[in-house]
Amino acid sequence: MQDYISANLPAIDFDQTREFYRQLGFDCQYQSDEWMILQRGQLHLEFFHHPQLDRSQSWHSACVRVQALEDLLNEWKALDWRQYPGARMTGIEQLEEIDLFYLIDPNGSLLRCIRLEDGDD
Repeated sequence: MQDYISANLPAIDFDQTREFYRQLGFDCQYQSDEWMILQRGQLHLEFFHHPQLDRSQSWHSACVRVQALEDLLNEWKALDWRQYPGARMTGIEQLEEIDLFYLIDPNGSLLRCIRLEDGDD
């Protein structure tokens, strides 16, 4: 494996967080009482246990950069979002410099899903 940096986000409940991200295509690579690592291809998310977190006050976020932004959006739209009150996702926005969509997970963390342009790697 090459060197990498991964996002570090809070998880109120590891089981709920793991299941939410499993439905988004992430597999659990490691879990203890205090730490969890999820992976989907080259995308890594790490979570620390934070049961006292108020999801409505969370300011945690990460950027997810992918080439096939529409494919990711369409795949993730298939999730049964009703199972996860408070979790939500937007459509793609075309801003001046980037195309992106937003996802808020059950912990209140924001994922900015951004199109990775040629030459961005």
